[in-house]
Amino acid sequence: MKKKLAVVTADMVNSTHFTREQTSEWLESLIELLRNEPAFEWALKPEIYRGDSFQCVLKNPDEAMRLAILARAAMRAHDINTDLRVAIGIGKAEALTDRSGTSDGEAFRLSGHLADNIRKQKSRIGIALPSPSEPLNATLGLLETLIGSWTTSQSEVILALLQKNNITQISERFSISQSAASQRVASSKWWAIENFLATFPEHLALYTKR
Repeated sequence: MKKKLAVVTADMVNSTHFTREQTSEWLESLIELLRNEPAFEWALKPEIYRGDSFQCVLKNPDEAMRLAILARAAMRAHDINTDLRVAIGIGKAEALTDRSGTSDGEAFRLSGHLADNIRKQKSRIGIALPSPSEPLNATLGLLETLIGSWTTSQSEVILALLQKNNITQISERFSISQSAASQRVASSKWWAIENFLATFPEHLALYTKR
């Protein structure tokens, strides 16, 4: 039996509000960040797709939500008006080549269909699974209320936390006091994000292990 993979298709929000040079630089730096992030085990590393989008494939679907939140935090750290829509498709990949553009399978079709329709929903992170998963997607609506309220400085701190930085490292990274770093962590509601990521594999297992 083929193992389920997570295909992630993401596109920039409001890219037309910025110069082509800005959007290219931001997207390329995000691709580099993701490719070098040790938390992710790649079946196919991220590559730019359709100009202002990217696609990648994770061997472990449990990592997909961390990737989605990390990518959005990194993009929102540039400007309050830029963001990503992230369509996660979880399923089998019957034809996995060395590039996502030439690969095919259930997970690719689920992610692609969701990417084409995600503009219709309020949450900018969506998950498509072979079986109905409305309760999980309802939870993503609550997640959106947190991510959508982050300032650029809060996004920077969330990104640092997802990269395993502690308060001391964050204060040094952004040249702020430890109390200021702690305040940014608290105001971004990191505790809720951290708890959701810790329990996400259990949420996902309800739909993928049937």
